[in-house]
Amino acid sequence: MGDPINNTKNPKQVLIVDHERLGNLISKMLTQEEFMTEMANDGLKALGKLRTLNPDVIVAELSVSGGGIKLAELIGLSPKYQHIPVILMAANPTPDMIIRARNAGCSSFMAKPFRPSELKRRIDLAVSAPPVPPPKPADPVAEFVSQSTVLSEDAKPDAPPQEEPSKDNEKAEGILNRVKSIEGLPSFPATHAEILKMAKSEDASSDDIAEKLQLDPGFLATIFKLVNSSYYGFNKQVKDLSLAVTLLGLEEIANLVLAAQVFEKLGNYKDGAGLDLKAFWRHSVGTAFVARAVAKKLNAEVESAFLAGMLHDLGKIILDRYFSDYYKAVFEVLNEEDIAIAQAEQEILGITHAAIGGQLAEEWKFPKNYLNAITYHHMPRTAPRYQRLVCLVHLSDIICRQLNYGSGGDKQIPTPDETALERFSLGDRGMKILVETAQTELDNAESFLGALGN
Repeated sequence: MGDPINNTKNPKQVLIVDHERLGNLISKMLTQEEFMTEMANDGLKALGKLRTLNPDVIVAELSVSGGGIKLAELIGLSPKYQHIPVILMAANPTPDMIIRARNAGCSSFMAKPFRPSELKRRIDLAVSAPPVPPPKPADPVAEFVSQSTVLSEDAKPDAPPQEEPSKDNEKAEGILNRVKSIEGLPSFPATHAEILKMAKSEDASSDDIAEKLQLDPGFLATIFKLVNSSYYGFNKQVKDLSLAVTLLGLEEIANLVLAAQVFEKLGNYKDGAGLDLKAFWRHSVGTAFVARAVAKKLNAEVESAFLAGMLHDLGKIILDRYFSDYYKAVFEVLNEEDIAIAQAEQEILGITHAAIGGQLAEEWKFPKNYLNAITYHHMPRTAPRYQRLVCLVHLSDIICRQLNYGSGGDKQIPTPDETALERFSLGDRGMKILVETAQTELDNAESFLGALGN
């Protein structure tokens, strides 16, 4: 009787990501076991290989440039690559390394040195098993360590792999688990959702909202700065939160809360890949003001336009902050080629900021209309829901670029999608009117941006 998986008849292709000398040894080891191998010396080169290669499994060293864990996270987030299992390896692994690898979705962790037969066994198991979503075990170290050490020859075999999930929602849940497991990603408070819930309740009052927001004095101070910015134009300074809720309404206060929370969690950091944060937030806030002006002019999505415009590029922050070693390559391409940042992201990383931002919005439980605006703002024709808001944000992003207000990370001014133009019956003259309308609103953006950043 032969082995269940016959590599001679159906050779598996393995992408090895390791330092050159050790990678060559592993490649030789696997070739002798009838595997086909490809080599990459770092995480970025591995992503480059994936543009033309569809390996059955990736075997990656934790310490390669770019980081083996970050590589596994990116692969798990990408719809294009997430089906590829990743086996992580390192010399003298610690329990922390093992937990991080499991959270990143790696199928197993191997301690160097290992036997060729053990590596073959792990590859066969990884190929035959479904992708591993980050689990929630009571004892994650104990549960994963059993797969993360070199087994003796008489050790018991692993349990048979589970049947592969067939439902799309299980696949989506796996991706969301990867998002929440990005190392360093903060959790997001549910204040916005709670305020919106209060807003829909007949029993909620401005005092109830005020009481809810007063849980964090520092955060409350930011809300007051936004309320008193020149955008709202109150004659006297508003110092009472109940009055602010009464003047602006519960939904507007909820939107301000979400905007302030996003900026608080993601607004400022060091050691990014190269995204100009000041110019980025200027573009984001500028798009928000343009979106509201355009919404009023078109009498469409007035209540949702501002926040949708501000959040539309959130995925760029995630890539720049948490995958900086990889995102640097995107900016290197942008410096050399006159292409859109989303195109560079797709070519280098296999995923765009829009997709990452949409996944984050899902994880942070943003309202579905904002999630769709974030995910589909570059391709509104593909939006399954809330297409009117998506089209509005799409146009506002382009108008903000035309007005050269801030920077989205590239120098492109895209041509408006025909779906968006047709949605609002716009031609060249209509777009020109919207640009002129938006220009008058950007003066208010300066005050709002200053309040948000101080």
